Amino acid sequence: MKIYQKIREYSKGKGETMKEIADAYGVTPQSIQLYFAGKNAIPLNFLAWYIEKHPDIDLYALFSNEQQSIVSEPKAEYQTKSKKQDVIDKIVSILNKEL
Repeated sequence: MKIYQKIREYSKGKGETMKEIADAYGVTPQSIQLYFAGKNAIPLNFLAWYIEKHPDIDLYALFSNEQQSIVSEPKAEYQTKSKKQDVIDKIVSILNKEL
């Protein structure tokens, strides 16, 4: 899938209209239509702007020929930092069970 096709499908999935995108970017809806149809090359300025407006787009997936979806996977949630004593208590508990 080509870059313009990925962006077009992503935009459809978000429910964006060509007019909304054009108004926000400052061009005519016809310009956006030409980008999304692959008739005109997507300008780098537009691509950078669009990606900035949609931070869930994965750049690697966008430019990869093997990736179809351009939405990045959710970021892993990390636990809050443990207190030193909690870590020591867990280690002691493990050692008591094992020894």
